[in-house]
Amino acid sequence: MALSVRVLGSFEVVSGGVAVPVAGVRRIALLARLAREPGRIIAAERLVLDVWGEAGTATAGKQLHIVVSKLRELLGPHHGGDLIVTGSGGYRLDLPRDQVDTHLFSRLVQDARAARARGDLAGADVLLRQALALWRGSALVGVAGEWARQESARLEEERLTAMEDHLDLRLAAGGHHTAVPDLVAYVDAAPLRERPRAQLMLALYRSSRLPEALVVYQDTRRVMIEELGIEPGAALQRLHRAVLNRDPGLDLRPPAERTVLAPAVIPAELPADTATFTGRTAEAAWLDRVLTGRPGAPVVAAIDGPGGIGKSALAVRAAHAVAGRFADGVLYVDLRGSTAGRTPMAPIEALGRLLRSLGLAGSAVPAELEEAAARYRSLTAARDLLIVLDNALDPGQVRPLLPAGPGCVVIVTSRQVMTSLDLADRLHLDGLGHDDGLALLARLVGAGRAAAEPEAAAQIVRLCGALPLALRIAAARLTARPDRTLAHLAAQLADATRRLDTLQHDDLAVRASIAASHVQLTREPAAKDTAELFPLLGLLDDSHSTACAAALMGWTEHRTEAALGRLMSARLLEPAGPGRYRMHDLVRLYARERVGQLCHERRTG
Repeated sequence: MALSVRVLGSFEVVSGGVAVPVAGVRRIALLARLAREPGRIIAAERLVLDVWGEAGTATAGKQLHIVVSKLRELLGPHHGGDLIVTGSGGYRLDLPRDQVDTHLFSRLVQDARAARARGDLAGADVLLRQALALWRGSALVGVAGEWARQESARLEEERLTAMEDHLDLRLAAGGHHTAVPDLVAYVDAAPLRERPRAQLMLALYRSSRLPEALVVYQDTRRVMIEELGIEPGAALQRLHRAVLNRDPGLDLRPPAERTVLAPAVIPAELPADTATFTGRTAEAAWLDRVLTGRPGAPVVAAIDGPGGIGKSALAVRAAHAVAGRFADGVLYVDLRGSTAGRTPMAPIEALGRLLRSLGLAGSAVPAELEEAAARYRSLTAARDLLIVLDNALDPGQVRPLLPAGPGCVVIVTSRQVMTSLDLADRLHLDGLGHDDGLALLARLVGAGRAAAEPEAAAQIVRLCGALPLALRIAAARLTARPDRTLAHLAAQLADATRRLDTLQHDDLAVRASIAASHVQLTREPAAKDTAELFPLLGLLDDSHSTACAAALMGWTEHRTEAALGRLMSARLLEPAGPGRYRMHDLVRLYARERVGQLCHERRTG
């Protein structure tokens, strides 16, 4: 599996298409510093200075050695050997240059300029698109050190220049009409750069908008004088005179002499549909009606349900069914609201991804949330888009990501009920019925294998609570061990004290899914009561009333009702009739584990 380092955005190490978590400010800074010059030995003294700074302690050399050892231990298995190699007086990163995105970007840009120099404008266009697509945001986000700040500024200048090169290609190919809105946004974001202002003047002139082209010059002159105390450069002044004189040299070449560039890419970002999707006929029909209603305002379909219930699978399936109706494409963002071990995505980061998918250059993405949201609404106002906001944390995360255009449709999935989202149609997703659970298990392990042990198959579905995630894990374990019977797995699951241990395989785990909701809940301001109540509710075998929970805790019913409501919102409790609540069997097992952990902590603490 090829390992790569990405710094054109937030720092990432990727192996086989999967991010490898690297924790620690100095580990990240050291790896990023080595990636600046892969294959070259960098002196240990230079690394200490760049990573630890001028105030580096006397033990910084030893600390450097420890950080290198930890990175080798973490990344060696993904690289097939030491990623960081000791050399004469220093260390080098053992990676080909193209496996560091900054160097791949530079090579692609150089190749594009060479292609243009030999007259291959179409080839240059493809190469520049590939180069600019590598950017995911500002370079070296999360990397500390003065060197990183300077390198980020240098890379940003390279990106802007490459963007301007690409805009030149578009203008040469007759794309002046479509280039105008991109140039307006670019000039807005970088008002002191003369080249994009000249490109905007030319695009407006060729679009028969001569007065607006002249206004751009006057605005440029005003900004330059006010901000820098200088007149526009000679090239821009010459262009101004040429526009005033309607110089034929500004006209586009005849069509026969133009180069046809690749069309703009229409985003199609949906994950693959689930081949073994089962049941949910009524829910899918409801979604189809909502998504195709198009009443003249943005449509928002909000799906909520407990972790592992199949919200994302249903949303992706429904989105695939209607994606062809949206001329401007489909956007998809995993907001990481309930992803074990990961921080929920900030709205500004999500907006950055959406804006870049809509064609906005990275440097033109506003850094402030309100401005970015306004730009997003402008770009979606006249488009037909399907937008899937998967795994949302809460309405506050989602609200800035809602488009403005009447041709836009949004699907939101979340464990939390999105009651405060305006205009949203809501679908509460419950567990699969027993028959659908059996059908899903049969599709996953094979109809013949399930039919050979019908009683064991039914027992597995019951012990999994018909939870799709649990059934998929059970099926994965059976698939990994074709020599094992369904009855063997059913017997393992029947041991309640080890059921959650059994329901984990590779990167899937029911315990981790439940824990994501529980951990998020404990971070809320009113976390103390819910943290105390949740594990003790797991001791109750059946549904319970508010009064029962209040008696268990010795609280007033008002205080208990508030804590129960928060557990309901997190989908760790479900309604069981008026004033009554119940836990899913697997959530109850997790809550009982928490009781045991708390007792152990108190004994040893």
